[in-house]
Amino acid sequence: MKNPSVVARIPIRYSDLDPYGHVNNAAYLEFFEEIRISYWRALADLVGLEELEAGDVPGARYVIAETTVRYKAPIFLEDALHGAATIPTIGNRSYAMDFELRTGETFESGLVAADGFAAHVFFDPKTDEVKPRPEWFLPAVARLEGRPEESFASEEA
Repeated sequence: MKNPSVVARIPIRYSDLDPYGHVNNAAYLEFFEEIRISYWRALADLVGLEELEAGDVPGARYVIAETTVRYKAPIFLEDALHGAATIPTIGNRSYAMDFELRTGETFESGLVAADGFAAHVFFDPKTDEVKPRPEWFLPAVARLEGRPEESFASEEA
């Protein structure tokens, strides 16, 4: 992942380890959540929202429809772990997010430990229904990512 708009340092806890002394595979999804929340905070700052709603930008709640993790190298307790996220596509009711985890002193110089993908669907928890993407979402993400809005087109109708 080159020049991601959001990079975060992620703490590794002893409870993340498996019996072999490296990070358990399930913890990688938690690390993706840490990065996702960092992305949401950056997006909220960009649009002038002061507080997140249960970790999400108000009005842009979502559920995860699919997620994938590709493991490249083990992560250990003493590693400095950095994560990055980017949104490659945005549809009318959903968006995708790519993740990358690296170990090393900085994200830029780190070794890729894992990468992944998640498909998110905009969702209203009060009505329990999928909903259209908020009007402000595409322009705000385009601004955060430094890309034109047209570059986020997806196959979704």
